[in-house]
Amino acid sequence: MNNAHTGHQVHLTSEQMKHYQEQGYIIFENLFSGEEMDRICGIIDGFDEASEKALRAKGKEFISRSGQINFTANLNFLSAELQQFIADQRFVDITTTILGPDIKLYWDQSVYKRPEASKDFPWHQDNGYVPTEPIHYVTCWLALEDATVDNGCIWVQPGTHLDGFVEHVKTDLGWVCYFGEDKGIPVELKKGSLVAFHSLLFHRSTPNLSKTHTRKGYVVQYSVDGSFNPNTGQLFKNGPLIAKDGKSAYEGFVTRENCS
Repeated sequence: MNNAHTGHQVHLTSEQMKHYQEQGYIIFENLFSGEEMDRICGIIDGFDEASEKALRAKGKEFISRSGQINFTANLNFLSAELQQFIADQRFVDITTTILGPDIKLYWDQSVYKRPEASKDFPWHQDNGYVPTEPIHYVTCWLALEDATVDNGCIWVQPGTHLDGFVEHVKTDLGWVCYFGEDKGIPVELKKGSLVAFHSLLFHRSTPNLSKTHTRKGYVVQYSVDGSFNPNTGQLFKNGPLIAKDGKSAYEGFVTRENCS
């Protein structure tokens, strides 16, 4: 499914919105250029390398496993250029169209799945990791390099977001919401392409069967401004305000200490 975008703007069609509402996701092909991805990937590679080095000493840290799959979170606070990127007009257009006029960064993390990583990352809803009110937020999974079935792209079960939140079971591989036989459908993405999906959509990733290529993804999540953890009552302060009244609201680098 292609998106119609001109320059740095994205105009979602009624067909795309219908697909999101009914199936739970939209694919935006070639949303960012190869040059943009090389620049962003160059920044994230350094953070992943440092994170993987620290992980190597432990072997495993919750859902990260040394030499297999590594999650490096809150990158926007580590790089002014990266934080400016996650406030790009293309993200503003996508998220304000889906969620409404006032948008804040909910979470960001790189996910690098190493060559010959042998395990699935299991079926889950993103809400299964942290309870959120309002419950609906948008996950943007961006391919820093080509994501294929061979190297462990994500898979989705279309329409599962319509069933609401499903209780998750904690396992060694992560929180799991589905143990059935439905394999779902693969979401292969070319470098610079992105899939935006509902936070309640069932998704997983399969092993990286390639011998030489790390599957590199950047996961950027957006919620309405003012979203909070209903268990603690605490507002999420994981990144800057992205949009206000439907327009870009980013005014420059925000540190964790100054994130309101």
